[in-house]
Amino acid sequence: MSSFALNESLVAAFQQVAGEENVVTRKEEIEKISKDFYWYSPILTRQLKDKRGDIGVKIGNLETLMRVVSLCCRHKVPLQVRGAGTGNYGQVIPLHGGVVLDLGKMNRLLSLDEENGVARAEPGIRLSTIETKALKSGWELRCLPSTWVKSSLGGFLCGGSAGIGSITYGGLDNKDNIKSVTLLTIEEEPRLIRFQERDCIKALHTYGSTGILVEAEMRLGKKVPYEQHVFVSGDWDRLTEWSYAVACNESLRKREIAQFEWPIPSYFLPLRKYMPVEHHGMFLLVDEAQSGQVIAEAAGFGIRHTHTLPFKEPPRPPYLTDYTWNHTTLWAIKKDSSYTYLQLGMAENFTEQLRALSAKYPGEIFHHLEYTKGYTKMRVVDYEILCFNLPLVKYRNEARLREMMEFCQEIGISSANPHSYFLEEGGGHEDIDEKHRLKKITDPLGILNPGKMKSYQINPFANSKA
Repeated sequence: MSSFALNESLVAAFQQVAGEENVVTRKEEIEKISKDFYWYSPILTRQLKDKRGDIGVKIGNLETLMRVVSLCCRHKVPLQVRGAGTGNYGQVIPLHGGVVLDLGKMNRLLSLDEENGVARAEPGIRLSTIETKALKSGWELRCLPSTWVKSSLGGFLCGGSAGIGSITYGGLDNKDNIKSVTLLTIEEEPRLIRFQERDCIKALHTYGSTGILVEAEMRLGKKVPYEQHVFVSGDWDRLTEWSYAVACNESLRKREIAQFEWPIPSYFLPLRKYMPVEHHGMFLLVDEAQSGQVIAEAAGFGIRHTHTLPFKEPPRPPYLTDYTWNHTTLWAIKKDSSYTYLQLGMAENFTEQLRALSAKYPGEIFHHLEYTKGYTKMRVVDYEILCFNLPLVKYRNEARLREMMEFCQEIGISSANPHSYFLEEGGGHEDIDEKHRLKKITDPLGILNPGKMKSYQINPFANSKA
């Protein structure tokens, strides 16, 4: 429950600065805007199911946001920012109650530089809106989550790290993917701070705890007319060898490579007719001009091609990407609620590591591989090809999950713990000291998403029961 006491006069003050129609007080609606997909984790479900804000405020413009932030600072009210709520680690869930700021109405595409391929937008804009408009101008998003139809720009930059497209462009913080971000400080007189190029990185993937992202510029990639393909094989090792060869083939213009160990394909109910029993699956988005070449090469490897889907414009379903990244976990949980997952950065000898995991935990762990170029969350940079494993795990108990992650570490696999709401445990943060310094500047009172940065010492609500 909340550790912050809200009173009627404070509610009235929020209504005055934001408009009565934009202040949420109904418990059911507050519960809804206080939650994300944290229930993927049985551990987070136990820890966070009773956490929620005390009040919600819907923000439509920067001026209103600044007034609300100023009010929170004057009254020392904890505040949490919400995008579309499609995250998985409880990033959006308030640990100490207070105000949930819904930025969904701050959703303008401010500019789209058609010559240089740069989109500038407000945080509440859906990634699907940017993608649709970019395609019309000959561009596409470089990196987007499997939830891209609903996800907000701000939520992705603050909580995400990689996704569809990262096989070509790497994760969000690779190279020059992000051109600039603008943060609003949490002060009685809020200020705007703009970071450019590599200086942006410290403000990304911070669970929204280092200032409120109010604007961002993303570099786009040249538009490619993709086709979506389904491949299957009864031989996991053979399929892995071919998938990795495709990932490493620089001549192929591709956007997504995902590989699934049986029985994972059986959970993709709309695709069952393309996924034979006891066969492993691989999904590939590749330039339609190269589809024939890829299908022929797959046949040479003994890999069977079972289905092709065009990638329509403007984008509309069906999307094979709806079964990749953490959507894979969602499909499995729908079928069997005993599943959860891990996030594993495999090493160069990843095929040996996969065998070791399967041998150690037979019937408990089933591999789901995503291939990327560089992924600093897993401490891989400079465009090295990475096999990122989001295996489904049959949940027994918390101790068993810890044991699995410890075993992964023993055999050289890095892990980002999806069962913790602490930023530091959600992947590699080599720049955590820099993030601390940024938070001290942008949130001197420590009231923005307090408690999510475990190693940050300033939390005025720490003595309250979180």
